Amino acid sequence: MGTPIIDLYHPRSQALFDYWSSLPRDGVLPLRSSFLPEKIPQILPTLIIYEVISPTFINFRLAGTAVRERMGLDPTGKNYLDYVSAERKVKAGQSFFAVVDHPCGMRVVSNHGMASGHKKFLEVLMLPMKNDMSEHPIAMCQSNEIKPEKEEIFQDPDLLENITVMRRDFIDIGAGISDFKD
Repeated sequence: MGTPIIDLYHPRSQALFDYWSSLPRDGVLPLRSSFLPEKIPQILPTLIIYEVISPTFINFRLAGTAVRERMGLDPTGKNYLDYVSAERKVKAGQSFFAVVDHPCGMRVVSNHGMASGHKKFLEVLMLPMKNDMSEHPIAMCQSNEIKPEKEEIFQDPDLLENITVMRRDFIDIGAGISDFKD
């Protein structure tokens, strides 16, 4: 493991991938109980831990400080899909299941409208873990700005739900890749 078959843009994405790759495994996936975020402090501000409960409920178990600041709120305990536009909710939920059910990694490059009124260009890396601490699968995520020098502010609040997926890459972690398509 160690090097994904795609080039990750942000060093924190690579740091999560490297640490995740080093963890003890139960088959293809590392165990959630072995993930000790304090071992990789540089990723903490942009770390998100999702608990994939159902196609309509993706629970924010943890959101780092930079993620909370970007969103303008603390989403911990809330449904990720509540922050996705109505026309993207089904596909967004399916993308999480593509990662945890297959299992495989996923990198998404997208534009995100934030509750703060800002628009950010992000690289999001998602990696599945076997949840030996509860019944629902876990997806570890890094959400990093990759073009922070150009910031756009929306005046129209309807545009804040705009998420444009620029590219989606799946990463073979030992079980092939998902055939999910947007």
